[in-house]
Order: sequence, then C-alpha cells, then structure tokens
Amino acid sequence: YWIRFSCPKGYTFEPGDVVFVHAKNDPKWVQRALSILKATGKEQVAGPNGAQWTLEEALSEHYELRFKASVWEQVPSELKDDFWGCLAWYQQQSMGTHLGRYLLPMRPRAYSIASAQKLAPDRFDLIVALVTYRMVEGSVCEGLSSGFLCKRIQVGDEVPLHIIASKFRLPKDDSRPVIMVGPGTGIAPFKAFLEYRKAVGAPGPNWLFFGGRHQANDFILKDFLESMQADGFLTRLDLAFSRDQNHKVYVQHRMLEHAKELWDWFRRGAYFYICGDARGMAKDVESTLLTIIQQEERLSLAEAQIYLKDLRRESRYQMDVYG
Repeated sequence: YWIRFSCPKGYTFEPGDVVFVHAKNDPKWVQRALSILKATGKEQVAGPNGAQWTLEEALSEHYELRFKASVWEQVPSELKDDFWGCLAWYQQQSMGTHLGRYLLPMRPRAYSIASAQKLAPDRFDLIVALVTYRMVEGSVCEGLSSGFLCKRIQVGDEVPLHIIASKFRLPKDDSRPVIMVGPGTGIAPFKAFLEYRKAVGAPGPNWLFFGGRHQANDFILKDFLESMQADGFLTRLDLAFSRDQNHKVYVQHRMLEHAKELWDWFRRGAYFYICGDARGMAKDVESTLLTIIQQEERLSLAEAQIYLKDLRRESRYQMDVYG
C-alpha cells in the first residue's frame, strides 16, 4: 500500500528519516476483549505516571492485545499461544483493572519515509505491506500497525505520529554514484532518495536492485521506477522475482551477475545502501558483497571484512534493516 499523509505544520525531514506511527487496535478485537472480560469499557483503568483511562480507551490505544512473556509462563499448557483463551482464564483474576500487569504496552511502529520534502514540502508517503496471520483458534488477524494504516484509517483522519532523524543518509557530494538494494517495502527510502536527487539535479548515477516473489503482484512502484528509468535518471534497474522461474532468484544473485560493473561503481566512489529484512536478505546481500570484494580486489575473507568495515566507517556502506 502506498499511503500519503499531509505533513503537520513545522515538521521537517530528510531522505532516510523514519516516521513512528502510533496505531490503535482493531475495534472488533477490542470489543471481543471487553466481552471476554465481561466489561462495558467504561471502567476506569490506572495507567503509568498517574494516567487514568477508560478500559475501552486502554485496550484501544495504550495496550497491545498481546501478553507479556511472563504471563505465558503462568497459563495452563493447553492455552499456550491462545490469546483469547488466556484472556478468559485471566478474567477470573480481575485482569480488566490491572492491564499493565498482563498486556504489553502499545509501542509505535517505524516506517521509512518514502518521499522527499524537497519535492513536496506539504506531504510524505509510506510504503506499507499488510501483515496477516491466523490465531490458534482460527481467526485471521491483521498486523496491529499495518492493518491500522492499510485498512482502518480513512481519508481525512488524523494519525498520531512523530518523525525521527536517521543516520541513513545520501552522500553530501551529489556527483557520487549511489547503489541501492531494497526488495519489497525496503524500496521506501530509495523512492525518497531518487526524488531528492532528481529534485536537486544530482549528476551522480543511480542503480537500484529490487525484488519480490512475483512480478505480477510484487513490483511495487513499477510506474514510478520505469518512469525514472525511461528519463535516464535511474541509470540501472535490476529486478529479481524469486518465484517467477523454476529456480529462485534474489537480489544478491543479480549483484553477482553484475559484479565487475558494480565494483567499477565502487572504484568511482559509490555509496552502497541496503534496506529491508535484517534476518535474511540483508545478511545475504552483505555476504555477497564480501564475495565481490574478494573477487575484484583479490583479498582473503578477513581482508574483505576489513575493507567493508572501512567502507562503513566512511558512510559508504549503510543499512536500514528491520525484523
């Protein structure tokens, strides 16, 4: 989902910055929780630092519908991972008035800003993937924040949020080449990078590695990227859709296919950026980059790791990863 927000007055941000969204729980699950707790929702709940909320307000805005780890350790084994069953079990202990003992406090979710204020000062974009999962008893739920953003907010709604400056930054020298690796929603900050560099007339070339499972469904920002490529600003666009052929192809495979040219960009002073999944993609991309360094510079793995560490120290190797 490509979601556009009006920018609150006085807010400023740079390409690479992050917005923290303060989501609310799905009202239907809040009502289900109130029903299990045998409550009207008007009961008073004590929050931290002397705060007072109604029970419905607390369940909507201040606590996630998730138990603390310590709570799961105390429930009967047959109720493990069954949130609603556990909620009914804890209802017997007057849980409704002591939510802070049991439920996780609501925390904001971070999203890379997907637009450049230089191009559009009064708005910003987010690229959000809707997360869905099935609970133990069979009900299908949406991710707290992704469901809030993709399904529940309406045009004109005010969304509580705040913006945090990031260290994920473009080179100060606009003539430097930029290489970006951002499959899936990892493309978000790179949309901002491209918009900014085009708005300021940056002469440096731009290379994007992007991917997903299927091109038909997962080519996020297809029109935007193809337009950038058609007018010559996006110098190179290499795609990897892992399930569109018999063997899986990922962004790191495309990097290896173009290793010599990629390393030629490094020799010209390129900055290299990764955004996306920390557990899988980012590790694989870094491992591939180390392989390319070894091949092109004729170094051992230990020497390549030192080389990469130097690139990171010079801010020429940057990561914005999650998960």
